[in-house]
Amino acid sequence: MTAASTQTPDVTVVVIVYNDAKRLGTAVRSVLRQTLRNVEVVIADDASTDSTPQVAAELSRLDTRVRYVRLPENSGGCGAPRNAGVAAAHGTHVMFLDSDDRLERHACKNLLEALEDHDADFSMGLVRREYMNTKRQTLWYPQFFEERRVLSSIEEWPELIEETLSVNKLYRRDFLLDNHLRFPEDIHYEDQVFTIQAYTKAKRIAIIPENVYIWRIFPHGARKSISNQRHRLDNFQSRLEAHRRIDEYLHSFGSEVLKRTKDLKFLQHDMRLYLSDSIVAAPTFTTSIIETADRYLRDIPRDRYEQLPSALRAAYGMAFRGDPEGLRRMMLLDRRNVMAPMLVQAEGGLRWTTPQSDPSWEANHPADEPENAFLRAEENPLIGAPFGTFHLHHEVVEVTASRRGVEILGVTHDNLRKLTPNVDWALSVVVRRERRPGRLMLPVEVLEHSEGAVTWALRIPRDSPIFSGLLSERWHFNVIVRRSEREINTSLLWPPALPEIQVPLRITASMAHANTGRLGSAEDGGVVFSVESASRGRERLLRAMDRRVLGRIRTRRERLRRRRTVRTSSVIAAARKRSLDPRLVLFEANMGTVYADSPKYVYEKLRTLRPELRFVWVLPEGHQPPHPDCKVVQRGSREYLDALARATYLVDNQTFPAYVRKRPGQHYLQTWHGIPLKKMGKDVLGHAPAPLSPETGVGAWDQLVIPNRYFEEVFVPAFDFRGELLRYGTPRNDPLVNGSLSRSEARHLLDLPEDANVILYAPTFREETRLHRTSVKPPFDVGEILDRLGPDTYLLMRPHYLNRISIPAAHRHRAVDVRSVEDVNLLYMASDMLVTDYSSVMFDYALLRRPMIFHTYDYDEYVSSRGTYFDLRAVGPGPFTSTTDELVLAVERLRSGTPEYKDKYEEFLETYCGDEDGGAAERAALALLERGGVL
Repeated sequence: MTAASTQTPDVTVVVIVYNDAKRLGTAVRSVLRQTLRNVEVVIADDASTDSTPQVAAELSRLDTRVRYVRLPENSGGCGAPRNAGVAAAHGTHVMFLDSDDRLERHACKNLLEALEDHDADFSMGLVRREYMNTKRQTLWYPQFFEERRVLSSIEEWPELIEETLSVNKLYRRDFLLDNHLRFPEDIHYEDQVFTIQAYTKAKRIAIIPENVYIWRIFPHGARKSISNQRHRLDNFQSRLEAHRRIDEYLHSFGSEVLKRTKDLKFLQHDMRLYLSDSIVAAPTFTTSIIETADRYLRDIPRDRYEQLPSALRAAYGMAFRGDPEGLRRMMLLDRRNVMAPMLVQAEGGLRWTTPQSDPSWEANHPADEPENAFLRAEENPLIGAPFGTFHLHHEVVEVTASRRGVEILGVTHDNLRKLTPNVDWALSVVVRRERRPGRLMLPVEVLEHSEGAVTWALRIPRDSPIFSGLLSERWHFNVIVRRSEREINTSLLWPPALPEIQVPLRITASMAHANTGRLGSAEDGGVVFSVESASRGRERLLRAMDRRVLGRIRTRRERLRRRRTVRTSSVIAAARKRSLDPRLVLFEANMGTVYADSPKYVYEKLRTLRPELRFVWVLPEGHQPPHPDCKVVQRGSREYLDALARATYLVDNQTFPAYVRKRPGQHYLQTWHGIPLKKMGKDVLGHAPAPLSPETGVGAWDQLVIPNRYFEEVFVPAFDFRGELLRYGTPRNDPLVNGSLSRSEARHLLDLPEDANVILYAPTFREETRLHRTSVKPPFDVGEILDRLGPDTYLLMRPHYLNRISIPAAHRHRAVDVRSVEDVNLLYMASDMLVTDYSSVMFDYALLRRPMIFHTYDYDEYVSSRGTYFDLRAVGPGPFTSTTDELVLAVERLRSGTPEYKDKYEEFLETYCGDEDGGAAERAALALLERGGVL
């Protein structure tokens, strides 16, 4: 037992609990293990009926810093137990904790130090949300906790009232008592009322960036917290009542700034949550929500709605109309970027609508009523949005199940008319298994293609692996649409009004489960096929009775399905015993991730020169073959290892895996993927390359494509390459100089307006983001650039292929993530200018003689850490920028046609980019064939 301290506790943590004995101990121990030792815990029990009193008693016995108070009857909320906890507290400061959450270990110490250092009435820190079923973590309103800050009044930063939690704050107890701050006890969402009052009464607020609270979110089957009970109408009524009380309080407080901020917070967060639920809720429940909210929403000043995003404002218009289906479609656009609503030309301009919308609204109601005015869509960025910047709306129409299998009739709503006869497009369905490996690509049959809609059928036979699982599992359905060079992967939706169906299972599955599985809606509205045991006892019994048999079945099935889990040495050894195939050529680009770069163009030439050859491409699973007669394998698979061991010709642009050993008689053409600015190989400080081996790495290269003299002078000695040099020119650059790809054609393939101003942003590889599995954040303000450069400006955002890039959701229709475009030449040709930092794309792009800007905000740091072969600032043929403002001004200056960089451009071309004549791919293909003795 831990003895009680005689001194007054620095902090009392009030832990509220109701029927949560299982998790109470974890919450309490997170307080007792605080680095601030002088704390006490008050467990405030809202009259639990489970073993909570016994758990609390044991916790008190083990540590006398724990005390227990119990309400005489259940209050049904969080306000009464929190108030009881404050009344029982002995500490000079108070903090609140829910029984299913935890405090970060240094929370009390960090919050108390900030409060005392700045003589604040309360301090507050960051909340981390942890999803207990997936362990995924997110941050709650992180923008308010980026740095330490002290406020003398909430009106210094009114947006802070958007953060309304009470649990991530440490309060002076005297501050609460002197200002009579108590939680309302007759409503839920009581902390919103309490926190608004605390914000306005505090004379000083200290904010720290450290995480202090861990909000644990449990799976849907677990007991739901009040904030996760939005499926109940009384839950919404309680939230609405909390906001009425906040409005009344702010009216008496007299701050129009806070009232405006609070209104926007309600429209953009609180109410938006319930509007979003229309995506999965029954239409009758959605109607109840919007009818309950109607009067309150109409009382909110009109100018608040004008500040909302277009889709959300239109959703409120549909709510005012009482149109649950229209609301659902608008929220699919607002929350998921799914183009579910339609844009139609009507009197007064473009407006949002749906096929089910009542056309009489416009005629029978004044144009300035919110029912009509909020549905106007003029100047919406979606109007000219390229394919791939939004999701198409895929929905199930009808499902039939029989002993032969399942047939799904679906429709893809093409409301922006992107799937037209003059472009290549294709639909397929991918089904993935939840939590365990498993992914199936399923073809669909297009039944009808009318204007704005594609009707299709998906047939799944009964012997599909989807219906054969022996364990409880779930399969999720997505639709993949590929149009020219872009591909989008989107959830297939199950309409709320469509009843789920029962699907007969295969006999092996029926042994462990009921005779049927369920095909219907997942929690997010997507299509899911789920199999659950008729009783858990039945499955446990079967497992216990025949665990070995089940294990053998599963093991055998997984061995057949997972081809990548092979012992590479044994497969390669077996393949090397066979003779080389004199007609087999293997191609790989960017470590098997794309059909692009120089290997693509060498392949195209070889197909023309020697069509009798057999070709294998290394590409991701599900990638279509470049041509029907070409085989596709995945890197690391058995087929990959076999092809590597037996191909006579190998073409690559980086390197093959370290375990690959070139055989005698194989011919390896290395095309490399870029001209270097940053130092490479043995030129990198502290890098000692291994001795060359004729079987692996650089030593295995027989031929190396040499773009120009500069490349030959720096790259060849950096890697000590001693093979044949193929001078000069780069196969991937042929289309940039031989006229085989036009600007107009590239824009058509990328679905970009012909008259748009297109800027390509292509930064270099960033190791730190790859290591931490985070996205590259653009080092400039995307929104400011687009706003200042005008509505006809598009940003093509192209990170290095090993990185991802983060694009603000509000600008994703004109700031386009083009990472999925395999051939970067399309991006070069479609753009008017390039913005880069240190990427080798500058050397290729310069061949077009189009403007370039070097946004080198971290120039000195980058050069000192990596090293470069020359001073880019001295020779770069364009302006150098480091801020958003400088970047915008540079774009505007280059658009005006200034000739100030003309001479520098020519010098740059001559030194680093010359020797391209458009015939490099053919020369490389002929050289490879000649080396193999084919010519």
